[in-house]
Amino acid sequence: MKKYRFITACLLILLAFLLFNIFNRNGNSTIETFNMDAATKEEITDELVIALFIEDITNVVTNFYSEYYSGEIAVYDYEIAIVDIEKKEPGFISVKFGVTPQVGAHNSLGYDELVYRVDSSGNKELVGYEHLKNFEVPEKFQKYMIKPLG
Repeated sequence: MKKYRFITACLLILLAFLLFNIFNRNGNSTIETFNMDAATKEEITDELVIALFIEDITNVVTNFYSEYYSGEIAVYDYEIAIVDIEKKEPGFISVKFGVTPQVGAHNSLGYDELVYRVDSSGNKELVGYEHLKNFEVPEKFQKYMIKPLG
């Protein structure tokens, strides 16, 4: 009788381990997709450019706000817009992004504009960062404020 309980317990532990691994693996394999409503060539191009810059934009914005806010900050692709794109100097393209970082469930923290200079090899350099607007931080996130946004 003890032998069957032991075998049953081992099988249950093994089953729990397998289920945990299956669910954990599936939770980490989320594939991000582009906006299904983007139809024009300009909308699709904007999405592509934002996708190529989003990791860098997220790092720069998070670094800027870390002086003011200690909680988690999210930068969503749909909260980034291309404000301007032009050739300001020979051989380089300048891209200006408008970014609205979020805290919690889509609470805007501020509005910033970032300017990148890109060469023909795809090398990008941040050449401008301007914090233009503050938003009211909801009360439940006030505990993460280090100092007022300046």
